[in-house]
Amino acid sequence: MNDHRVAALLLPFCLAVVPAGAQTPVPIRDKVAALLARIEPARLESDVRTLASFGTRHVLSATDSATAGTGAARRWLREQFEACVAASGGRLTVRLQEATRPCARAGLPREIPIVNVLATLRGTTDPDRIYVIGGHYDSRNGREADGAGAAPGASDDASGTAVALAACRAMAASEFPATIVFAAYDGEEQGLLGSAAHAEELAKASANVDGMITCDIVGNTLGMDGQRHDSWLRCFSYAPSGNDSYGRSMARACTFAAATHVPGFTVKLIFRGDRYGRGGDHRSFFDAGYPAIRLTEPREDFSRQHANVTERDGRPYGDLPEFCDFAFMANVARVVVATLAELASAPPPPVVQSAALLRDRYDTRIAFTLPAGVEDCEFVWRETTAPDWQGAVRRTDVVVEPGRRAGALSAVLPGVVLDDMVVGVRSVGADGSRSRVATPPEPDRAPTRTGSSSGRDR
Repeated sequence: MNDHRVAALLLPFCLAVVPAGAQTPVPIRDKVAALLARIEPARLESDVRTLASFGTRHVLSATDSATAGTGAARRWLREQFEACVAASGGRLTVRLQEATRPCARAGLPREIPIVNVLATLRGTTDPDRIYVIGGHYDSRNGREADGAGAAPGASDDASGTAVALAACRAMAASEFPATIVFAAYDGEEQGLLGSAAHAEELAKASANVDGMITCDIVGNTLGMDGQRHDSWLRCFSYAPSGNDSYGRSMARACTFAAATHVPGFTVKLIFRGDRYGRGGDHRSFFDAGYPAIRLTEPREDFSRQHANVTERDGRPYGDLPEFCDFAFMANVARVVVATLAELASAPPPPVVQSAALLRDRYDTRIAFTLPAGVEDCEFVWRETTAPDWQGAVRRTDVVVEPGRRAGALSAVLPGVVLDDMVVGVRSVGADGSRSRVATPPEPDRAPTRTGSSSGRDR
């Protein structure tokens, strides 16, 4: 029996020893373990095969068939999300977002109608703070404008859509302070049409989106080199200036969740917005000013993407379900659920005003403000050339004093030499959950010739 199932079976006994009426929260490790136990490779396989069975999910394919085309796919997806509503006690609501988007691709209409399938699990105490997990359910073959030919789109991107659906099934019955949106996006292949519509809608409403994850091409582990790459996952994030943008903060929250809750499966930080010269739905959220990351399989096989179902030189081509690794997809889903559960359970991130190296010793002072009602936090640091956090210390283990501003605090980190280090703070919830890390502004961010910032820090 795996560790996730053991934790899920032990959880009721752990809860039973808490006195009646006590408010002690379930530790985040136990909560996440119970969620991860609900993720099954067989269910992911079933979902991918069902999506592939619609023949094509091209944005311009049939919408009036019960068994084929994008219309059948989105109706099935809506039914799957709606099946989670009862378990949520009514906190999960499902809707179709319809929009018409401009398109500048050759051979395609100048305006394309899209339909996103969105399932929103409303938060209990901080519902205005939002996290989004999405995959794109549309597909294409070798011709971008072909709305009729076979385009099963198993890895690209039934796999990511199935992960978003798996996350919804795992999390719908649980309560989280913040809101989580599970999305199946349309029209990604024609220029991120569906995610752009969703991100713009959220931005116009001034929604507080604290993080977005897109899972795109997370189904295949057999590389073109003939090697199986199934123990790690790539995480891309945009950073227009420095390595501590909001997107990089979101990426490091993902690596923290994976290391904490999914041992043996690694998330590798890639310091690039996306694969070279390519894009995905997280770009729409980055452009709207929100922290966003992309998760993608380690080594893509391009014969499984945007390829007609055929055979070349005795080798099968086409993005078919039989080339997917569903055990790997289950680990991707576990990383996603662990990340969302940590962030949506935790308080919002702090605000860091400044940091300075003390003049009489090699210690760093950091000035910050915790969100209202938050008492605990954790300080982290790393060398400027290190990809991820290397050290951490809780508030109780350092000297914390009132700061100069009302409500602000100041802490001294012993032995942390700010000249050589990046420092940050994350909020810690009563259950031990962690927020994204907030960092002070870098001192050497260069202005442009017009005097404006060299790039928005997202």
